[in-house]
Amino acid sequence: MSDLETATPAEWDDLIDEWDEIRHGFYLGDAPAMVLRCARNLEASVAADGPDTALWTLGLVLTGPYVIYARPDAAAEARVLEAMGAVERTLGQASCAHEAHPCDDVSGADLDNFRYVLEMLAHPERDADHDAAPADEENWPDEEGAQSWFEGRMTREIWTCPRNLAGFARAFPG
Repeated sequence: MSDLETATPAEWDDLIDEWDEIRHGFYLGDAPAMVLRCARNLEASVAADGPDTALWTLGLVLTGPYVIYARPDAAAEARVLEAMGAVERTLGQASCAHEAHPCDDVSGADLDNFRYVLEMLAHPERDADHDAAPADEENWPDEEGAQSWFEGRMTREIWTCPRNLAGFARAFPG
């Protein structure tokens, strides 16, 4: 039996809510255990070339800093860094045709919008323009019409690109 959890869209919604609560510091559960759960699932997903690798990777980008900065835990930090290292080693050499990736210019301040990306990835039946998950107004197209990674450029293809996931893993905990 694989250590990799599978989740329904509704279960992903619950996980995304919990990850967001950890990021904002008001999760009432066992946050280190939740972060380690994400790291274990990420390692298993990468090893199995699982379909949810992007969700687990971006979930760890969102929650991993908790065990590094908010509540330092050397063992948990090592596990998180090990999981991110597996992403970088396994996916970092993949080829792709994208000129740019979100990992190239998404800042720490943009983590507030990661829940929208995670929701998009957890709900393949929705498209990026689904009105239930609009990104913050500051990420709307600017005066020149350029769109952020969280609006018109928010596509499943670009966010799940192996090079993008490896880029986020490489930059972690950035």
